[in-house]
Amino acid sequence: MLKRSAVAVSLAIVIMAPGCEQGPADDRAAEADPTFTARDSAGIEIVENHAPEHAPDEFWTIDPEPEFVLGGANTLGEPAHDSAQLIWRVKGLARLEDGRVAVLSSGNKHLMLFEPSGELSMIMGGPGEGPGEFVHPLAFQYLPPDTLVVWDFFLTSIDYFDTGGNLLKERTLDHGRLREHGVGPESLRLPLADGSFLAWVEDWTADESPDDCSHLSEVGRVSSPAGGRLSEEEMTFPGVELLRTDDVYAAYSFGCARPWRTHLAARGDPPLVYISNADGGIHQRSFDGTPVRIIRRTVQPPPVTDRALRAEREHWARIREIEGWPPQTEEDEPIPRREKYPAVEALLVDAEGYLWVREWSTSESGIPDQWSVFGPDGRWLGALAFPPDLLAPDRHLCHLYTTTCWIDRDYFVILREDELGVERVEGYRIRRDRAGGSVPP
Repeated sequence: MLKRSAVAVSLAIVIMAPGCEQGPADDRAAEADPTFTARDSAGIEIVENHAPEHAPDEFWTIDPEPEFVLGGANTLGEPAHDSAQLIWRVKGLARLEDGRVAVLSSGNKHLMLFEPSGELSMIMGGPGEGPGEFVHPLAFQYLPPDTLVVWDFFLTSIDYFDTGGNLLKERTLDHGRLREHGVGPESLRLPLADGSFLAWVEDWTADESPDDCSHLSEVGRVSSPAGGRLSEEEMTFPGVELLRTDDVYAAYSFGCARPWRTHLAARGDPPLVYISNADGGIHQRSFDGTPVRIIRRTVQPPPVTDRALRAEREHWARIREIEGWPPQTEEDEPIPRREKYPAVEALLVDAEGYLWVREWSTSESGIPDQWSVFGPDGRWLGALAFPPDLLAPDRHLCHLYTTTCWIDRDYFVILREDELGVERVEGYRIRRDRAGGSVPP
């Protein structure tokens, strides 16, 4: 069955003239081109979006200035703020329902709660291997309304706190049971709300990936500083199976993944998992791995112009400088030229269940600077330019498997760095009151 939707409405104004008879009224609105089409394919809904349902001046907006900032460099001559020395090596963040902001730092090995003013409200955890302590925290979850979860390195422990700072429980995983599914200590990719997690499947008995995922294998270059210059090595990255493992070690396949190009996100009610393998579609699955729908767009990403390529290469050069890598020389191969940009650079799901897709615009800024928003039904609702005042470190904003971005109904909270590598958490107000039609305010 094919469903069609149009969001344009025509308004006719009829002026009556004396002595003229009014013709028969035509109450049929002129039908515009559909913004999407949907069809069934073997029980999986395919949603093809042709255009956003809402124009930029009819859709939500994000304030151009952050409403709160945590961390960042102190201003000379002004008192130091609480968060200035605490926001570093951030691995996760979220805005709680009471307005406080949770920040997980692998640098000081603390889970901290801040007031929006920047005042430190509470500290949990600390370095160590005891209950409620962290060796090298890697991921963070906020489970509304009052549960905070920290995943330590190598899946060694999972600690649950309440928002009052109390340790509720600590989970440890049976790595022998995980290895039965090919899940290793470095396989974690995305923690899920029910305590399960998505991980890569590693073949512990052979160096080759399973045949059924070989179609996603690809060859790439790995750069590293060596001998005062950049050393580049060509490597093959095999396609891998993506697996969800629950708290009783039952395993559910979520298909294949590209290790360094697959984007994941999960949230919503009921919770759904979104997977993008850089193949032109975003796959939506239920928690048991059942495919629900595939979200596509018929609109192609913008082409890579000469100006955009120059800007992108300048940003990469600045990133290498910030990270202390040697500058690129004429002998080093530059960033290869692409005909067009990828359709997806990051995925997030907000507290209302909307999917946000980071992407490239036509601005030629050299950094993905736009987010498209999709409903849980896969329909493309609109696009937003964000964040403002882009710098080179913003290239990796919300990238791949990080938990350093958060979207709820009212705020988009992100981790940013300045060009000296100083981290800060910024919270931007989302205005959802401009949309009509199928987008609730």
